[in-house]
Amino acid sequence: MILTLSSAAIYTIQNLIFHHPQDTFFYMFQDVAFVPVQVAIVTFIINRLLNVMEQQKKNKKINVIISTFFTEAGMSIMNAMSEFNRNQADLNKLIKVNDLKKTNEKMVKGAVASFKFDIYAEPERLEELGALLAEKKSFMLSLLENSNLLEHDSFTDMIWAVFHVSDELQNRGELRKLPQSDISHLSNDILRAYPALIQEWVGYMAYLRDDYPFLYEAAKKRSPFCMPQQQQ
Repeated sequence: MILTLSSAAIYTIQNLIFHHPQDTFFYMFQDVAFVPVQVAIVTFIINRLLNVMEQQKKNKKINVIISTFFTEAGMSIMNAMSEFNRNQADLNKLIKVNDLKKTNEKMVKGAVASFKFDIYAEPERLEELGALLAEKKSFMLSLLENSNLLEHDSFTDMIWAVFHVSDELQNRGELRKLPQSDISHLSNDILRAYPALIQEWVGYMAYLRDDYPFLYEAAKKRSPFCMPQQQQ
């Protein structure tokens, strides 16, 4: 209302000074005729650019969260779960850390998705994994409180898969004396979580390589895919 009244007052003053109401109405309609074009520009161009910028900011925040996860918990969990993969050497050959670039990120993820993991939950190693997951559980729960992760379904699903492994290990009692049925069940749980971790890790590494090369070099050395004892 204030803006409309201000516009009417300006037009009134213009008519009082110049005494050309026909010109005033001509240019008024001229301006009104351009309003649909202005709306189109704002809606389809400027608004789209603003949405792209906003999405870039959200992606930046999501990448920071994912980076924090792998720095504080994800790398150690992934390394621990890699001990249960009996064909880890083949996976190491498949995932070449030095070749991880944004251009082939999808290709590497596709190769991981089609890889035949051979997961066996060795009872002797389960206690160590359970202790690690119990230690990191509160930290992972705090990540889920971040609303930005609602737009990253794959990362959230991966976190829940890891939580499920943690819960199963906590509820199984003496892990060194598990029956074969429980070992098979836990093997399937790890099989669900470990590839999901790798998929997110591939995206995380590509992000570091493009934006933070110095952090990429440090993360590469902690990877289970370039550890000397696993490449022999």
